[in-house]
Amino acid sequence: MTKSARLPVNQSRLKPMLWTHASGLRRARPAPRQSRATLLWIDDFQVGLEMYRSMLEELGYRVLTACSGEAGLRIAATHSVDLVVTDYEMPGMDGEAVATALKGLNSDLPIILFSGSTMVPARALEVVDTCCDKAGSREELLAAIHFLLQKKGRTFLQPPPIDAASHHGQRTVA
Repeated sequence: MTKSARLPVNQSRLKPMLWTHASGLRRARPAPRQSRATLLWIDDFQVGLEMYRSMLEELGYRVLTACSGEAGLRIAATHSVDLVVTDYEMPGMDGEAVATALKGLNSDLPIILFSGSTMVPARALEVVDTCCDKAGSREELLAAIHFLLQKKGRTFLQPPPIDAASHHGQRTVA
């Protein structure tokens, strides 16, 4: 029987930074090209890929995308990548298989499992650095990305907080 774990963020592995909203805060300029972090986003949902690529590029990240695990592995093998975000449920290679293969290429590569599934096997959570729920807030995802990049030893400008769409916070599901 497969053990499963309920998402959201795996708190035992991640200590997200607090995002503060100062009055009069202006959007930070994107980081200079040479200091931008390169993220690899792997998801079989094309609309979600484009949405997150656009959002993260606006925040100053360089984003490479792949619509399958196999394509993501090819990109990771030929590009310098600072962090990977992968969906769990995909045809062909699932997120666990992708993370296992990526860690085989580079054991220090931070990987976020980004899933809308309510049941992710515990063994999958052991392979990745953290797990974020697709129904969670953007701030939670951005905090996870920023924390893992800092933990890796890369120093980048922290992206500015995203203005909330409502008092409930902004949620993005893809």
